[in-house]
Amino acid sequence: MLNRRSLFASAAALMVALGAQAQAEGVLRVAISTGYPPFDVLNADGSYGGFDVEFANLICERMNKTCEFTDIEWDGIIPGLLANKYDVIIASMGINEERMKQVDFSEPYYKGPSALIAKKDAGFTADEAGTEGKAIGVQRATAHECYIGKHMAKADMRQYATSEEAYLDLQAGRIDAVLVDTIPGEEWLKSDPANAEAFAPISADLYDMECFGVGQGIALRKGEDELKAELNAAILKTREDGSYLELSNRYFGRDIYDF
Repeated sequence: MLNRRSLFASAAALMVALGAQAQAEGVLRVAISTGYPPFDVLNADGSYGGFDVEFANLICERMNKTCEFTDIEWDGIIPGLLANKYDVIIASMGINEERMKQVDFSEPYYKGPSALIAKKDAGFTADEAGTEGKAIGVQRATAHECYIGKHMAKADMRQYATSEEAYLDLQAGRIDAVLVDTIPGEEWLKSDPANAEAFAPISADLYDMECFGVGQGIALRKGEDELKAELNAAILKTREDGSYLELSNRYFGRDIYDF
């Protein structure tokens, strides 16, 4: 009797384990970092939105999975991936050599330069000489830190947890400019008539291959070649079936895949 009960208990435990495994196989754990509109946004009702979130859901659908989102502060997002807290990062992460030392990437899913935004009458240029002594805000642990170090080394770089915090200090006059990706920078200017009236890009086509890499991709742990192939196939499907273009047009009025 005891042996039979043990057998039944073992069988039940195996079924539970298999069920849990099957459930896990149907889920893609996705890290995002809100506070980066229009790509990663925390809505008033506590839900997540933005281009990256909707794009992630397109990817999950084509992989026959459900996205399970985790919101992580940017400077902790790669450590969380390496600690297996989630499977991928879909948060407009640029594919550059420094990050590729730690993680692997899918093919790029969009590309774009960066912009230095300041008051319209700022009167300085977006280079080392022009930004000398100027306080420039950047989001912490981004490629913009690299760009300032190479091209605006005499500036006073101010680091923020989110780009939204940097914008607030720009509006308050506590910093002279912000260095951000061009697309979200344009969206911030359009989000409020007062922004567009007071501020403008000094330059909107700043680019450095070493800092910004070849585009924004989906980050995953090294050695997960099967998952990488699935992600690349899913990205290709969104291009082929028109869902990517529809999403991009809805957010930006154009195709940002090759910007």
